[in-house]
Amino acid sequence: MVVGEPAELAILSDQSAFRVVGVIEEETTEWGTGVALADMLVHPEARIIGRTVSEYAFRDIHGVDVIGVLRGEDRLDDPFRTELKAGDRILIAGPVSNIDAFAELNHDFVLLHLPTEREYVPLVPDKYLSSLAILVMMVVLSVSGLVPVVVAVLLAAIAAVLFRTISPERAYGAIHWSSIVLIAGMLPLADALQVTGGADLVADALISFVGDGSPRAMMGMLFFLTAAQGLVLSNTATSVLVAPISVTAAETMGVSPYPFVICVLLAASSAFSTPVSTPVVTLVVAPDGYRFADFLKIGLPLTVLVGVIAVAITPVFFPL
Repeated sequence: MVVGEPAELAILSDQSAFRVVGVIEEETTEWGTGVALADMLVHPEARIIGRTVSEYAFRDIHGVDVIGVLRGEDRLDDPFRTELKAGDRILIAGPVSNIDAFAELNHDFVLLHLPTEREYVPLVPDKYLSSLAILVMMVVLSVSGLVPVVVAVLLAAIAAVLFRTISPERAYGAIHWSSIVLIAGMLPLADALQVTGGADLVADALISFVGDGSPRAMMGMLFFLTAAQGLVLSNTATSVLVAPISVTAAETMGVSPYPFVICVLLAASSAFSTPVSTPVVTLVVAPDGYRFADFLKIGLPLTVLVGVIAVAITPVFFPL
C-alpha cells in the first residue's frame, strides 16, 4: 500500500515491478499518524462467508479498508466482488485504534499478525497530562504519608480509569496475575516461618555465626543471604521470606528492625549475577547475545558494591 499524489503514483505504476490493484479515493488524512496494516483470517463460522467485501461495509462500520485478499497462496484479482470463504486472509489498513477494535470481532476474524506500527503509537495521546498528574498525586500522597502507599496506588489506578487514560479492559489485562499468586502463596509461608519458630531458628544461626559482631555485620549477612536467594527465586518471594528473619534478628540483638529490613529490600533488587535472577535481566539476554559468564563478571562485583554501600548508609537514614 502506498500513499501519495496521483502524479507520483502514476510514475510508480508505470514501472514493470508494480501493478495497480485498487485505488482508495478517500482522503487518508482522517487516519492521522496511526495508520497500520493487519493480516486477518476469516473464521470458519464467520458471518462474512458467502458475502463479498463490499457487502460487509468494512470502511463505513469499522473504519478500516481492505487492501487485498489471499486464498491459499493466490491473491484474488477482484477481492471486492468475490464471495469470501473460510480461511481467506484479508489485509486491512486503517487507524491503529480501529484495527484494535476490529480484531476483537473474534467470531468473524482471527488476527494473524499484529501491526508493528501499533507499538509506536500512543493509545490515548491526548491524555498524557492527565496521566502525569495522576502519577504526581500518587507520589505526593505516598511520600507525605497522608494515606498508605497501597491506598495511594489504588486511588491512582481508579483515577486512571475514571479519567479515561486507560480502558477498564486494558487495565485488567495489565494485572500480573502470576505475581499476585506468588505473593499470596509466599505470605502464608512467611507467617508459617514465624509461627513454627523457623524464623527464630534461622536468626539464631545467623547470630551465632556473627558472634559478637556489630549489627552492621548482621546487616551484611542478611544482605548477601537475600542476594544469594534472589539468584534462584524472584525478588518478591525472597523479600517476603527473609524479611521476617531480619525482624527477628533485630529484636534478638535489641536494635531497630528498620535498617535490617531496608537492607533485605535492597538486596532483593540486587540480583545481577545470573541471567535468570530477575525478569529485567532476562529480557536483555537474547537481544544482546550475552553469556552466563558476562553476568558473573559484572554482577558479582556490582552486588558486593551495592551491599557495602547499603550496610554503610542505611543506618544513617534509619538509625539502629
